[in-house]
Amino acid sequence: MLSNHGVDKLSIGSLSRTVGVAKTSFYWHFKDRQDLLDHMLEYWVSEFNAVLTDNPDLPQLPPKQRLQTIADTVAGQDLAKYELAIRAWASHDEAAMAVFENIHSRRMAVIQRAFADSGLNEREQESRAELFNCYLNWGKVMNNDPHAYRVTVDSLIPLLLQATSVTDKAD
Repeated sequence: MLSNHGVDKLSIGSLSRTVGVAKTSFYWHFKDRQDLLDHMLEYWVSEFNAVLTDNPDLPQLPPKQRLQTIADTVAGQDLAKYELAIRAWASHDEAAMAVFENIHSRRMAVIQRAFADSGLNEREQESRAELFNCYLNWGKVMNNDPHAYRVTVDSLIPLLLQATSVTDKAD
């Protein structure tokens, strides 16, 4: 419901009807709608982000393999499926924005570290990490074909790891 209709349309009544349970059953699991929303954010953090941001094995991999592992995990586990909905929710909810920004900065630190370990300067690390993260999380929306999405991600990694960039040539 969050992905299809957004957080504003997520009500106890609509959720109960969709799941096929009485509204009273909802209250066995959650205090109120806000409790549900809080749990949804916690779930998004733990199930869709911690797998990357808290993975102790990831920093041990060489940069190319690290980025490929991140891409394989995001695509293979469909970790980006709520990204747009969470971001839209965060655009008008301060608590959701605080969670989103925290996760975004943690995610970016993991990705940027791969570019740092490949020897790129800080400006390049930041811009390439943003581009990589952007395509991982939004590329599936832009390209509805899962195979084409994976081909693009797999092509993007070596391109982003190249030492010389267009901006370096222009300087």
